[in-house]
Amino acid sequence: MSRIFIVFIMFGVGVILLILCKSIFFNSYASYYSGVVGSVLAAFFAAFLVWVAWEELGKISKTSSADFIHRLNKDFFTDETRILVSLIDCGALEFRNLDNDEIESSDDIEPRPYFKVSQDRLGKTKLPDEIIQHFSGKEYYSTWEVDDFLGHFEDIGMLEQRKIVDFQMVYDAFSWYLETIWNDDNIKEYIRYCRKDEKATRIDSAFYNQFQYITIKCLEYDAIHHGPCMWWWKLKRRFCGPKIDLEI
Repeated sequence: MSRIFIVFIMFGVGVILLILCKSIFFNSYASYYSGVVGSVLAAFFAAFLVWVAWEELGKISKTSSADFIHRLNKDFFTDETRILVSLIDCGALEFRNLDNDEIESSDDIEPRPYFKVSQDRLGKTKLPDEIIQHFSGKEYYSTWEVDDFLGHFEDIGMLEQRKIVDFQMVYDAFSWYLETIWNDDNIKEYIRYCRKDEKATRIDSAFYNQFQYITIKCLEYDAIHHGPCMWWWKLKRRFCGPKIDLEI
């Protein structure tokens, strides 16, 4: 049940109680609280109830959102994801898509693409040898391993779009990771590969559409969060998501 719907319910209950109890509250002072004055006081009282309910619901919502963000952080920041983030940030995780002409397939099984760690790119980072060795502990990553990694961002987008977590908390905790991973050419090439047969489908059924949604929302926020149009952007984004496309 959404926060606004709960507030409307409480507002309705408050108004009903005021109507039912009007004789108790106002009859003893009819000369003072009659007509317009009584109505104004009743309206103020109802508005106060709504404000209190809104504040309390806001606290509950923020607490719940913070708990989800804490869990997402705990699940996301593991040794393997740190290595993958570092490799992508260095441009050292290369997508390799094997065409049917490059490798002989058997039993009509299409060759699977994979990711290769580029030692040349790691060497150009000028990082200490110990760090490079740590990053290059694996030479290859399967697409399933990368899917597990990207699935974190898909979950974040889904939870934010359903209003389970607060966007500002998502932005503060994950925007750099979302934007860095999304803007990597190899990751985009892999997502295009995943979507190669989805040209005519809706974006909300496409591979990594939630990842794309939340990243674009963060990028939009980057562009305007110091400008005067913030209130309009928040209002617009409350009722519709960012404009996203299958073509990336």
